[in-house]
Amino acid sequence: MSKPMTCEQAVRLFFSYIDRALAGEKLENLQHHLEACIDCCDRLQFSRQIETFVRDRVTDEPLPDGLEGRLRDRLRTRGSTRGES
Repeated sequence: MSKPMTCEQAVRLFFSYIDRALAGEKLENLQHHLEACIDCCDRLQFSRQIETFVRDRVTDEPLPDGLEGRLRDRLRTRGSTRGES
């Protein structure tokens, strides 16, 4: 197995994981990390709640340019300010 995944690396993959867009080694490494890291499990649950909240409130209107990227960056920043590496 490759080097263990860091919390920062795990958080970057959450939305792909939620969307079932991960496979292979990345999926396996994330699953191993989640088995060992309660903080990331909590953040993953929060990410799922955000995803559900947004999905339930989104209409057929397109999102403003860059909104999705800003939200994802903000979520990553939220995790990194908690001292993860």
